[in-house]
Amino acid sequence: MKTKLKLSILYTAGVIAIMIAVISGCSDTTTNPTTTYIDNPNVKSFDSIGVVEDSAAFFSITGLNLLNGVNTVDTAQLRDCSLNDLNNAGVDFYLQNGQLINKLSSGYEIRFFRVDANMSSTAFDTLTKITTTGYDTLRAIDFTQDGTSNWGYFNAPLSSTPVYCFWLKGKKDAGITVKNVYGIIQPREATDRTPGAVYGFRMSFRVRININGDNDFRKKILQTQ
Repeated sequence: MKTKLKLSILYTAGVIAIMIAVISGCSDTTTNPTTTYIDNPNVKSFDSIGVVEDSAAFFSITGLNLLNGVNTVDTAQLRDCSLNDLNNAGVDFYLQNGQLINKLSSGYEIRFFRVDANMSSTAFDTLTKITTTGYDTLRAIDFTQDGTSNWGYFNAPLSSTPVYCFWLKGKKDAGITVKNVYGIIQPREATDRTPGAVYGFRMSFRVRININGDNDFRKKILQTQ
């Protein structure tokens, strides 16, 4: 009788031990691998590139070198585009292909299309990919204009903050880059220290480029092992 009782106790204890092991195995305390993000090596961000139309003809800081994220004088050979005003009247400013001003070589041709007519700065900062009709990649036919005037003009203060996608076409054509460089650009602000006069207009732009020819503007990407 004692032997049977001992066996019964041992059996019960074994069942309890198995139940504890199963419950422990289903615990939510299991540690998952840490997710790590790194800077996207193919993307460069330029938070503020400023330009100004001053009184020094042909030497105003109105050029943009978008590959390097810097401003230039109006006659610089390394600029991609310039800020110009319609009819030289000090109003209605727009970005113009650098190739068409002062007859720059084809190595500095830029092409544009508009992504959005009025995007918030937060939306711009989190923009990861440009949506084109039915395609994940950016194509030459997407870039329809050599400037931004087709979609309106910039004045002070800005009435909207549009976003444009650009292609530094000439950079690859001239062998300055091995791959196509695509980018997104948005005006940050505009001021005019002498309203009604030809000179005194200032603007700044935020820019992000992909140097690998990809439709990918993520600042951070998941680290791969």
